[in-house]
Amino acid sequence: MWSIKNILTEERKLYEFIRFGLVGGVATLLQLLLYFIFVEYTKMAAVPAQIISYILSFIYNFIASSLFTFRKKPNPLNAIGFAASHTVNMGLQALLVWLFVPLVGTKFAIVPAMLLCIPVNFLMIRFVFNCKYFQRQH
Repeated sequence: MWSIKNILTEERKLYEFIRFGLVGGVATLLQLLLYFIFVEYTKMAAVPAQIISYILSFIYNFIASSLFTFRKKPNPLNAIGFAASHTVNMGLQALLVWLFVPLVGTKFAIVPAMLLCIPVNFLMIRFVFNCKYFQRQH
């Protein structure tokens, strides 16, 4: 069974979770750096800069998650599953932010939302990279 308790108590899975955090952290920093470069040095508007930096960070995140975190060969099926899990995660995070705004305010609503979504996203992505269906080659 894939649960956070199970993952944190099994050494191999714990290291996988740590690698997941490292890859996600680097992806976040990459997006922020690219956004800053696009806005500051190329004078790109904020929204296109955000979209381009997100896409480039997402590509890095998929490749690094495949090869480093889960040690699987990237393929079109797990790319689709990875994108779908991130889409679900984004929606869940938006819902949780909306729910937490009245409790902790707009400025901090993202914090509990992220704390709840990170393990959920890990479990979804772990499923994608460990499910035989997503590992098939077409």
